[in-house]
Amino acid sequence: MVSITVPSAALTAASMTVEPSLGSKRKYTDATPEDEALSSSQGKRQKVAFDPDVEIRVLEDWNEKGIELVREEVRRGIEKHLAGDNAAYDQLKQLFTAKPFEEDAPSTRLLQKYLHALTGHASWLNKNCSGLVHAVLDCQWLLRDESFVQSYIRFLGGLLSAHGGYTGLVLRMVVQSFVSRRCLGDPPMIHAKNNVVPPQSLRAPSDAPVRRTQAEARVHSCLKYLLQLIPSASGALPSILSSSFPFATDSTKAHVDYVRNLLKLTEYAPALKGAILALVTDRLVKIDVQIQVDMEDLEEDTEEELVRKVLERRDQGPDDAEEEDPDASDNESVSSADSDGPDDERIKDLKQAVVTMDSMLDVLFGYYHPIFTSGMILDVRDTFEHLLAQFSNTILPTYRSRHTQFLLFHFGQASSFLMERFTSVCLDLSFDKTRPHILRLAAASYLASFIARGAHVPPPLVRQIFDLLLEYLEDMRLTYERTCTGPDLRRYGGYYAIAQALLYIFCFRWRDLIRNADEYADEDDESLLDGSRELVWGHRTKEILTRNVYSKLNPLKVCSPAIVAQFAKIAHHLHFMYIFSLLETNKRVRLSRAVGSGGAAYGGMPERETALSGRSGEASLQLDAYFPFDPYHLPRSKRWLEGDYNEWKALPGLEEKGVESSEEESSEDEIEDGEVDGDVATESSG
Repeated sequence: MVSITVPSAALTAASMTVEPSLGSKRKYTDATPEDEALSSSQGKRQKVAFDPDVEIRVLEDWNEKGIELVREEVRRGIEKHLAGDNAAYDQLKQLFTAKPFEEDAPSTRLLQKYLHALTGHASWLNKNCSGLVHAVLDCQWLLRDESFVQSYIRFLGGLLSAHGGYTGLVLRMVVQSFVSRRCLGDPPMIHAKNNVVPPQSLRAPSDAPVRRTQAEARVHSCLKYLLQLIPSASGALPSILSSSFPFATDSTKAHVDYVRNLLKLTEYAPALKGAILALVTDRLVKIDVQIQVDMEDLEEDTEEELVRKVLERRDQGPDDAEEEDPDASDNESVSSADSDGPDDERIKDLKQAVVTMDSMLDVLFGYYHPIFTSGMILDVRDTFEHLLAQFSNTILPTYRSRHTQFLLFHFGQASSFLMERFTSVCLDLSFDKTRPHILRLAAASYLASFIARGAHVPPPLVRQIFDLLLEYLEDMRLTYERTCTGPDLRRYGGYYAIAQALLYIFCFRWRDLIRNADEYADEDDESLLDGSRELVWGHRTKEILTRNVYSKLNPLKVCSPAIVAQFAKIAHHLHFMYIFSLLETNKRVRLSRAVGSGGAAYGGMPERETALSGRSGEASLQLDAYFPFDPYHLPRSKRWLEGDYNEWKALPGLEEKGVESSEEESSEDEIEDGEVDGDVATESSG
């Protein structure tokens, strides 16, 4: 039996009697003369034979409209629009802009037919039809059934193939879907964990719920298809990814969702890997720096309490967080009830920023981890080069970065090759005269902090770097001392940075600098320091350090007082060097700013504000105790650094032996409490 579908509106004409028999004539009852005349004039057209086996079915639901009828509607609608008649065209737009849950909204099945029709007429959808294109892009495609999604992706491909001018618009729509909402297709319900009622569903009632993971898979399937179909689209993507990145005030979940999806994108768009990783690092550093700036702006009595609140472990540990429902709402958000006191709002915002940074770093550690632990050698080296590029271009020039650099600290210790590669980059940057002076100082700090704090850095590499820095220090002394009239940080900043790096490394790694350390392999530090055997240091180590310490450049006056005081005590305890008399003499030495040194001392670059320029008095003419790998306290992501870190170890017997003055004792306390052992709130954290 053949079925003919006729909309009900087509059968609302005047009633007529039709004989169903084949070849019969139509007979009208109660016909008027006018009817007879009309019948006579249209006789040929009315002589139609009907097959009794044909079923005539009247459609009550317009969603069952046939595909051919839809194609004709689309064709005529676009043609009339181009001719100036917008009625049918506006109806097409309305179909796609209607909210899926509205009573008169078209079904997903009907909308898919219109999508097929538009795909067939994609060449017509030029800029004159941009309104219809915008409507299609806003049709909640992610929340519909799988068949519709596949049709939608093919439509986008056809559209971009015909009109490249829509590339940016389409890519932006897809990228903005990276930030997903909880239970995208579920009906309204109360989330039991935090008693939040989500907004009304955006899906059609006939469509099944779409989970976040399913929606993300659809987004990546779409983006992958478009990048393969239109290779030139990858050139427009980096700027779109950057402009679509969540704002600093957005939720932790928005940031984490976006970063996870960006990292997923690198799997099928490797050409964008460098740009994507650089973007994530840049945004992370900005959050990191803003946290440090906001902390410094708080009053001192508030800051200590803030640090305690910010760094305390949240109720939910990292292991539990990993197992939570992937569609859970933003559990990382910070309640306003979490803070009290005069700076409630600022503390709440700071805590939220720290949670966001912690979660983003945790995602990045998780992304890099399998590459460095089980990846191919070429992948490992390529990925580390990306990290080094981010370090040189983004992290190093940012003085107040506090946590982002620990990606380098952790993965830089993954192998001997990577350790040597990172230290060589720091060395090159430290002595690259084409770089701004402030960057060279920072590179020296990174090098010293990595060698001193890296638990996996082997003794041979410690000695190699220490000896190399000694030679650099001696060469600079020979160059500068001829014209030197006294200590001057502005004029000889590079020299003092290397001197402080050596003092810092000595304080942490003196055991590795002893050349006959093998003789004490089975003994503890106390027996090693009992004085019964002489400690053998490296060739010219004592000689070079002594010559420089007592030179006219006087590094002990310019280096951070806390580090100098600790070095003096350890060096004396080890019978390495006695410098307490020089420290007493330095108390009578006054530092002054060299005339005309200003910008010239910084390689011709304008001087920017740092902890050096921000301090007043003699402290502004001394090196800051900035060592960027001071202890890491972020509660979730710090699990990745377990076993990576050399904690501060006091020498046995040093406390009992005493110090030369109460000022030195105070300096030691400062080092152990903050400036060497580190704390987020201290000056050393930046």
